[in-house]
Amino acid sequence: MAVAFSLTKAFFEWFSASDGVAALHKKHIEGDVALHMLKGTPMAAAPDSLKLDFARSGAGQAVANFMKAEQQHIGGWKVDRIVEAAGSEFNAVCWRQRLLEEVASSQVVLFSFVDCPWCLLAKERLAAIEGNEAWLPAGSVRTIKLEARGRDGKALRAAIAAATGRTSMPSVWVGGRCVGGFTDGDMPSGEPGLC
Repeated sequence: MAVAFSLTKAFFEWFSASDGVAALHKKHIEGDVALHMLKGTPMAAAPDSLKLDFARSGAGQAVANFMKAEQQHIGGWKVDRIVEAAGSEFNAVCWRQRLLEEVASSQVVLFSFVDCPWCLLAKERLAAIEGNEAWLPAGSVRTIKLEARGRDGKALRAAIAAATGRTSMPSVWVGGRCVGGFTDGDMPSGEPGLC
């Protein structure tokens, strides 16, 4: 167990210092929309049904476990990169307020990427209970697609990361509090009162 932890830690230390990741991060900073690790891959272009099958599969669980380990080892580093990618004009105080307004807009707010398998899975599961549970009447789930917001989506993702300590999507908020997503491990332990 200690050897596996040591190897995992070494991998993420290498990953965070790699030239390839630095190049991808530079592209993210220069781009006009929020990016994620599957963006530009065949998985992102696959039909939604295949993405859902993947998210439910053993391979999808392996990727989710990888992302949990990533959060454990380099979560703070990733938050810093996401905030940096939001641009020099990013104002943490203003965007925190925007985040609070967004999460107060509905009983459940789901921040997502359009092509993320786990975001689709969260939407599917919320749709299955929306209108069927007393606490979640029909019309009380709002989905916010970060790419559709352009640079504002990048800033909103940075505000989410700063508030929750998490960078993965989906980010699900119930009653104005973050309850996590599918790939980020334990409950978010970010800002008290928001997580």
